[in-house]
Amino acid sequence: MLRKPNHTVAAAWLLIISLTMPGTPAFAAPAAEEVLSVMGMDKGQIAELAQGKPVTYALPESNNTDLAMGIAWYLPTPLTKVSRYLRQKNPDPLDVDVITYGLLTEHGGAASLAPAALSSEEIEALLNAEPGSQINLSAVEIDNFKTLRQMPSKATKGAVLQHYREILFQRFVAYRRGGTYAIAPYLRDESLESKPSLELRQAVNTNAILPRYFPTLYKAWLDYPQPLPAGAEEAFPWVEKTVESRPAIILRHRISTDWNGGILVLTREFYAPHSYNSSQWLTGCLAYRDGTVVFQQVHSYTDQVAGIASDVKHIIGRELLKDKMLKSFSRLCNISGQCL
Repeated sequence: MLRKPNHTVAAAWLLIISLTMPGTPAFAAPAAEEVLSVMGMDKGQIAELAQGKPVTYALPESNNTDLAMGIAWYLPTPLTKVSRYLRQKNPDPLDVDVITYGLLTEHGGAASLAPAALSSEEIEALLNAEPGSQINLSAVEIDNFKTLRQMPSKATKGAVLQHYREILFQRFVAYRRGGTYAIAPYLRDESLESKPSLELRQAVNTNAILPRYFPTLYKAWLDYPQPLPAGAEEAFPWVEKTVESRPAIILRHRISTDWNGGILVLTREFYAPHSYNSSQWLTGCLAYRDGTVVFQQVHSYTDQVAGIASDVKHIIGRELLKDKMLKSFSRLCNISGQCL
């Protein structure tokens, strides 16, 4: 008697044949070397990783205010350990100079920023805010601070800080509901404006990793608040840290997702109070050799490198950015306790 064909077995054999036929792509995870090459590292730079030292490299810059750098580092540390460390949401585990931090939620209101404080000098700068490069505020925000100048001096400090927290919270709500398009520009001298909304979209479009390996996440990141793909998690951290010897309360959006046993983290600073306009970076880790390769690409936008002698300013700015990235990765290396 003839047996009826086992359709499950037949389907399995067809799948095996399809994956082994010439010209048919198999569903294999990309090797770390391929990813690093796509990120912009050449063969020589990738070979340097075996020496156990961080390797930095230049990235294409999207405009004359953009400072861009990449870094990669091989650690003889298990991928699970590094991935678990990078999953920490707040503060960023590679962050330095953080004074205090928290998470923003619409339900929490401006009270989410209650731990944030400012020096008397920064309070005075807000109270007397004018268009220019010393502080990042929109035209409406500057006008609102002018009304506080009429208050009694004893009440002014607390009122300014509370009003500033309200401004930060409203910027978060606007971004949460409207994405980069809803970021209010900063008013500069002569009615000019700096537009983080454009800068952050340019940063996404210069990235080679997302459209190649994460096309759905790429689209959601570019056109946020589109729904995130399954498995992606987001948070809205804020940090207070020292930037150019001044305290700064910075608003961030962070998205993380698994990647071949490692992790990919996208971070966007959609508000910075001074010194730079916005920043965006990609951090991740993948299995490599007998350990883990950790990598990061940063785009930081600042008006300080535009204008006269822009080329020289960019050279200096890139060196400062590289030093900051090296400090961050040194922190990771020291915590892992397994530096080569």
